[in-house]
Amino acid sequence: MLVCHYIGNEALGVATDSSQQHPSQKSRYWRWLQYIGGALIVLLLLAERVGWVPLPILERLEWQAYDLKVRGTLSEQADPSLAIIDIDERSLYEIGQWPWPRATVAELVETLFTEYDAGLLGIDVVFAEPETALWQQHWEELAREHPQLNDLAPPANGDEQLADTLADYPVVLGYYFQASRQPSDPPSVGKLPMPARVEESTPLPFPTPERFTANLPVLQQNALSAGYFDNPRVDADGVFRRVPMLQRWEGELYPNLPLAMLLTMLGQPSITPMIGEGAGVSQLEALDVGGFEVPVDARGAALVPWYGPRGHFDYYSAADVLEGRLEPGALAGKTLILGASAPGLMDLRSTPVGAVYPGPEINLSLLAGMLHQSIKAQPPWVLGFELVSLGSLGLLMVLLYPHLNAPLLLVVSGVLLATAVGGNLWAWFQGLALPIAGLLLLLVAQMLWHLAMNFLRETQQKRWVADRFGQYIPPQLVEDMVESGESFGLEGEERELTVLFSDVRGFTAFSESIPPSELTEVMNRLLTPLTGAIHQHNGTIDKYMGDAIMAFWGAPLHDEQHADHALEGAFAMLAALEDINREFTAEGKPALAMGVGLNTGPMSVGNMGSSFRMAYTVMGDNVNLGSRLEGLTKAYGVSVIVSDTTTEQAPGWCYRRLDKVRVKGRSTPLWILEPISRWESLTQSQREWHTAFEQAMDLYHAADFESAERAFKALPDQDDAPTQMYLERIELFKADPPPSDWDGVWTHTEK
Repeated sequence: MLVCHYIGNEALGVATDSSQQHPSQKSRYWRWLQYIGGALIVLLLLAERVGWVPLPILERLEWQAYDLKVRGTLSEQADPSLAIIDIDERSLYEIGQWPWPRATVAELVETLFTEYDAGLLGIDVVFAEPETALWQQHWEELAREHPQLNDLAPPANGDEQLADTLADYPVVLGYYFQASRQPSDPPSVGKLPMPARVEESTPLPFPTPERFTANLPVLQQNALSAGYFDNPRVDADGVFRRVPMLQRWEGELYPNLPLAMLLTMLGQPSITPMIGEGAGVSQLEALDVGGFEVPVDARGAALVPWYGPRGHFDYYSAADVLEGRLEPGALAGKTLILGASAPGLMDLRSTPVGAVYPGPEINLSLLAGMLHQSIKAQPPWVLGFELVSLGSLGLLMVLLYPHLNAPLLLVVSGVLLATAVGGNLWAWFQGLALPIAGLLLLLVAQMLWHLAMNFLRETQQKRWVADRFGQYIPPQLVEDMVESGESFGLEGEERELTVLFSDVRGFTAFSESIPPSELTEVMNRLLTPLTGAIHQHNGTIDKYMGDAIMAFWGAPLHDEQHADHALEGAFAMLAALEDINREFTAEGKPALAMGVGLNTGPMSVGNMGSSFRMAYTVMGDNVNLGSRLEGLTKAYGVSVIVSDTTTEQAPGWCYRRLDKVRVKGRSTPLWILEPISRWESLTQSQREWHTAFEQAMDLYHAADFESAERAFKALPDQDDAPTQMYLERIELFKADPPPSDWDGVWTHTEK
């Protein structure tokens, strides 16, 4: 029809410029284009859901939507019968680095059951290698060299000691499988436990690893059972969301650690797979474990039920258990998992409720979900339900949206969006984890497509009217704001700048004195005026590091007085902190102190980072020195310390020399100074005090310690921290004089 119309116009010699076509005629073309585009969006999403057209972005959106639902519906109800025995940093500090002697582990296990009456212990650690004790290896040689040792019994075997302990108490060990194996990998080590009893009519698609690392046979034979703690089903973004309940090794099925603990608690019942029907296919839907139903997907993986952020369950330090510091009965009857949260032991995972989450708490969450029957289900009919939802909602939008104007289209889209989200959340609270990303993407894509088409259609109509009335409507110009051809890539330029580092002292203790819910507000109240003080004096904020601030002067805009302005900014920050402290003390909060370090020198400045994220920042040795100077403020008991290069660039200020030092990471000594005030602001008494202090410093550096001591003691302010520091140093040097070539440099070995 369109072709015939075109040929007819050409034959008649009629102009076919689209601007001459009537708006009503062009509106029909646009509407058909809306129908076709909307239908293609629906077909594309349906094809993705059945696996014909992969859309990785949709999978990632689904993960993000799932994570939002998890974080938004955390129960925060901890099960008091479940707890973690934590190999934390304090345990490593008190007991020693991991791995601990097997005798220590045996003592820990025995203490849990004999002293604290624990109910069941799962161990989220594998003991794959025999303990090698130097005394055992060389006992005979030592006995020959020292005959008196023949009367002593050789050292006890730690593995046998631990095995004997495991035999006396209900303990479930841990081990791990590997999904793939490299040619260089050693063969499997250790001994697997007895497999689970699973009533399979046909083999189900559980993961099939290629290697395992299990416990020593002597340990496994004495333990009740064991379960693996690896997860071959981590999503592509590295986040733990689901965990396979069983893995198949040489035809037998083995449970993960939480399932092995549940089986132990129930007396090792059989596991019955529950097969469901949905979308015309049969697939695994759940596992029946002694009457406990565990919802799983088609490959036997269960969604981890998250109850709260890290630390939701009770944690007990392993050191406290060994040292008997827990209250009697604190662990009575509890089901425990022994594992590590110390960062150095690498048992930390990324989860929907935290980027750094201890592996033992993941296992305990899964065990809690099985016990409380709170694991979300994704039954086989979910795919069919999603296809029907996408198809019906998509058809509605394809037919309806082309007839709606922009405001009404937004209203209808909002109603549909609220209905989809509300229904999905309702299903979530009913225990169903239904997909939502496809519906959301469909709604957004349809809304944007039809809004764009409406805009283009209205633009064409306005253009036709303008042409008809002889009005010239110029196109909108998009101005390029780039004023030069310079690249904003990874390279930087070198400039002389002044860098500032500030850190609030005692903020950790301060934050512990307030509820966590108030911490964000307090941080904003603290950082906002400090940032304002920097901006007020032409400073550039580089970054925030908790309660610490890094800033610099002299870039991006050139500033010939960058050192002077940096000093003004530092004193403005101190004044702002005084105002903040008045508010805090009035609210019953402790006052805060702050240390500021300033250094001036050549630095590299510019857009630095990666193709994923850029930051306008400064780098170089002089930046590191500024950080070191901030760290020295506490040692010298002053609020601001600057380098001698800063004083050279800001001669209008009065400084007192604090010390000639060699800081960590630099071999060249330098003078560090404390800015007092601008020279014109000094009172006569301040000038006299400054002169007297400098004279005392000259005597000290001339090694005339007797005279220097009298000079420092003659200063009017004896509570001054640097004065007291030098009096203490002089006492040391009087008792132990420095060498004749002493240069007065004090070396700092800490940052």
